[in-house]
Parts: sequence; C-alpha cells; structure tokens
Amino acid sequence: MAATNETSFPERNRGWYQDDLTDVNEPMRRLLENYSKVPGSEVVRHVNNIRERGFASNPYPCIGLYRFTNLTLITLPIYDAIVERLKAADARFLDIGCCFGQDLRQLVLDGVPSEHLIGLDIEKALMELGYDLFLDRKTIKAQFLVADVFKGATQGRVWTDLENGIDVLHCSAFFHLFPREEQLAAAKQIAGLVKKGGVIVGRQMGNLKPRNMPAIKQGNFMYIHNIETFDALWREVGEATQTRWKLDGTMDMVGINPNHLLEDEDSRRLLFTITRIE
Repeated sequence: MAATNETSFPERNRGWYQDDLTDVNEPMRRLLENYSKVPGSEVVRHVNNIRERGFASNPYPCIGLYRFTNLTLITLPIYDAIVERLKAADARFLDIGCCFGQDLRQLVLDGVPSEHLIGLDIEKALMELGYDLFLDRKTIKAQFLVADVFKGATQGRVWTDLENGIDVLHCSAFFHLFPREEQLAAAKQIAGLVKKGGVIVGRQMGNLKPRNMPAIKQGNFMYIHNIETFDALWREVGEATQTRWKLDGTMDMVGINPNHLLEDEDSRRLLFTITRIE
C-alpha cells in the first residue's frame, strides 16, 4: 500500500473517505489485541483515530476506505510457506509501500524475527503512524526506510543494500497507482532487489477489461490489469533485466464496490505471486 506526497484535491478525496468504523474485522482485531495489547473495547476507537491522522497527511483510498485493515499476506495460499522461509537465519522480507506496516506486524505475531523485516515507503509519516497504531516503537527491530522506487540505486545505500538480497517482497496497492510505462519502470527497479528463487507477492486493483482509468492525482491516469496483462508486463521486465519470472494470479470481488468512484462492474481484486526463476 503506497503513500504519496503529491498535491491533494480535497473536493475529490471525500469520494474515498467512508464514515468511521463501528467494528474492525477479526484478523486486524486479533493482531491489535494479541500483538499490540490494545484492549478489545478500545480497538475501534484506536483504528478510527489512526485512520483520521493518516488520511490528513496522505488522502488515499486505502486509508480513507480502511483497506489497510484488510491484511493481505495472510490471505495468500503460500502464506505459511512465507512464514517458514522468513524464519531462516539469513532471510529478508521487504514491504514496498508498507504504509502503517500492518503486514510486517502480522509476520512478527506469527513467529518471524522482526529483524528479518524491512518496510519501505516514500512517506515517513505513515510509517511513524504505524508505531502509534501498533504501540511497538521501542520493541520492534524491523527497519523502516524512506525511499522512492523510481529513483532506485541513485538514492545510494538505502536502495543498493537491498539489491539481490530479498527473499520475499510484498507490494500491495502500488502498481495500480501509475500508468503502464511507469509501472514498467518501477517493476524493473523492484526486480533488481529479489534473489533468484525469491517471490513478489501482493494485491492490487484489477479489472476484467484492462484499461486506463482516472488516477488519484487529478488529470493523470492509472493502468488497471487483468492477470494476462500483468503477466505480460513481467515478461517485459524479464527481457529488460535479463531475468525470468513466473506469475500466478487470481481475481475476486473481495472489497470491491461497483458503485465506488474508482470502481465499476468489471472491477476485481487481483492477488499475485511472481517467482523469480532466473
């Protein structure tokens, strides 16, 4: 889930801001109660407070619509294998566009050493709010890095220290923010971080009819994929980077509202696992 530091448009942003929650889904509630030790009676108020603060700095649909409360990693069929892989002594996990770092905390709850985990976002404010959401500023040993995917190695060691060193890379609600040519540029940068045999996993907006759609930033467009077009993008990445990737994906209706400003009757949630073969 990616942050932005682009100019906000308040008159449009309210289209992806829902009323305060009256309850929190069970996986997120369990994480907050068992990991963060938030009392059950305080969970809803706590989440609403963080959402309000996060949306004030980064008015994205994933925050305004509470999609950050829908933990992605645990829904993937390979989640248990990811957890076991990340328990290995030299394993590294990177969450690009980590937002509040919610999926990292779930991994810690499930037994992954927090020092194996790295969160990366362009916006430091959201990662700072993650400490407040999960009440673990003094205990978690994960790294949280501020970096821009599109700038890659020009940023120095914050990026180059990650190159060819990541076993599992999580990238949700990121690619769909951009037009296809920018998705390709970002994917080429990301490809250089993953070890041979490593995987990229995540979710994003999908559509049965792939096409450009109006983006969050007024006047821009974002390209929304189906599985076939997203696979084609990663074939291009492989050709450009002398690597090879295998994409497995599914599309479903989880979290989709056809009446929403950014969605329609063909909208779907796209879940993906992309394995580096060579």
